[in-house]
Amino acid sequence: MDTLIALCSLLLLLLSQNAAILGQLDSTSSGGSGTGGTPPDRPPTPPLSLQPSTPSITHFVNESFIIFCQTVQKDIDTKWRDPRGQTRENTKGRVHIEKKTTGLLALVFEHIALEDRGNWTCEVNGNRNGNRNVNVEREFLASFELLVNQKISFGKTEQVQSVREGRDAMVNCFVEGMPAPEVSWLYNGEYINTVNSTKHNRLSNGLYIRNVSQADAGEYTCRAMRITPTFSDSDQITILLRIQHKPHWFFNETMPVQYAYVGGAVNLSCDAMGEPPPSFTWLHNNKGIVGFNHRIFVADYGATLQLQMKNASQFGDYKCKVANPLGMLERVIKLRPGPKPLGPRRFQLKKLYTNGFELDIQTPRMSNVSDEMQIYGYRVAYMSDTEFKFSAGNWSYAKQRDFSFHGGKHFIIPHLETNTTYLMRAASRNLAGLSDWSPVKVFTTAAGCSWSPWLYPVYGLVLALVWT
Repeated sequence: MDTLIALCSLLLLLLSQNAAILGQLDSTSSGGSGTGGTPPDRPPTPPLSLQPSTPSITHFVNESFIIFCQTVQKDIDTKWRDPRGQTRENTKGRVHIEKKTTGLLALVFEHIALEDRGNWTCEVNGNRNGNRNVNVEREFLASFELLVNQKISFGKTEQVQSVREGRDAMVNCFVEGMPAPEVSWLYNGEYINTVNSTKHNRLSNGLYIRNVSQADAGEYTCRAMRITPTFSDSDQITILLRIQHKPHWFFNETMPVQYAYVGGAVNLSCDAMGEPPPSFTWLHNNKGIVGFNHRIFVADYGATLQLQMKNASQFGDYKCKVANPLGMLERVIKLRPGPKPLGPRRFQLKKLYTNGFELDIQTPRMSNVSDEMQIYGYRVAYMSDTEFKFSAGNWSYAKQRDFSFHGGKHFIIPHLETNTTYLMRAASRNLAGLSDWSPVKVFTTAAGCSWSPWLYPVYGLVLALVWT
C-alpha cells in the first residue's frame, strides 16, 4: 500500500513539471509575456564602423593618417576619445576631428608623435523613443590601436669626442627609435666584442672604455639594428675619438744646428703632437720675434718659422715652445752662418723623352769650405709655356723637384706632357740654403715614342717603350 502511494506521488510531480515547461514554450512562441501582448523594448543597435576597419594600425613618427567613424543614424552624437580618455573636440591642430557628412566623423593626424600611441575610441550615443514613451539610452563603442614606430636616429650624438688619456671614458651614442633597436660597436671597421670584455662595456647611452690610451684613438661606429614582424631597418654613425694628452715631438731626431747666409732664406720647423692641438710660440734669444723679415706658418700640429736673412743680427738661438692644457715642450735650434753655395755652372738637356727630360747639371767644388758645407744636390723649378703665360712669369707658381747626390746623379723630370714646351731653372743646395737661380732654359718634350727609364728603380737596367 505504501509503495502504491509513493508511485502516485512521483507521477503527479512529473506531470506538474511538464506542464510548467509547456507553458514557458507557449509563452515564448507567442512573442509575449503570457498575456499575448506587446514585445519588450530592446536596446538600439545603430550600425557603427571604422574606415579603415582594422583593430590596429602601424605608422612611423611624422607620418600622416586619417580614420573615419561612420554610422547611418541621424539622431546620435559621435565623438572620439584619445588613449587617455579625453574627448577630442578641436577642429584644428596636429591631431583634430573633422565632421565630413551626417554620420561621418574623421580623426586626423597631421604628424604622428610617439604620444599618440594607444587605443582610440569612437563613441555613439543612440536616443530613441519607444511606443511607451520611454527614453532608452545605450552607448556603443568602436576602437582601434595606433602603434607608433620611430625611425632610428642618433639625437645629439657628437661626431668628434675627446677623452683624457689614462682615464675611463664614455663614447656617447644617443640612439633613438621605437621599438628600441639593438646597438653594436665597431672600432676602425672591426667588430668590438663587448661580452665578457675587461676593456669595453656596452651601455644604453654609449661605449664604456677602461683606461684609455692613445692606441684607443680612432673611428668608432655606433650601429643600430632592429627586426620586427612587420619591418626591419638599420642605421649607424661614426664617431672620431681623440685622446687628450700632453704634447710630444713628432720625430725624436732633432736638428739642433741649422745654417743660413745673409741674403738667403731659411725655414725652422717645430712639429709636435698633442690633444687638444697645442699652441706654438717662437723666441729669438729668449725674446719675441719682431720686424718684417719673418713669417710663421701654423698648422694643428706644427709651426714653421721662415726667415729672410737681412743681416747678421738674425743669427742666434731660436726657441720653439709647445703647450696645451696638459703639458709643455721646448726645443732650441741654433742658427749659425754658413757659406752661400755656388750656382750651377752647367745646366743643359742630356736626354729627351716624350714625357720628361734628363738634365745635365754640374757645379764645381767649393774651396775653403768644409766637406759638411759642400753642395749636396739641386732644386729644379719648371713650368709649361702656357702656365708661364697664365702666371705672368711668376715663378712662385712653378713646380719644383729636389735632387740629392745620395740618390745618384741622374736628374730626371718625369710625368710631363708630350710635345710641350717647358721653361726650367736650377739652383744648387747646401746646408746654408739655395744658390742663385741659373738662367732660364727652354726645352720641348718629344712627340711619338720614347724610352722612359724612370719607370724602374735602377736606371739603364730595364727600359720600357712608351707609345703615346
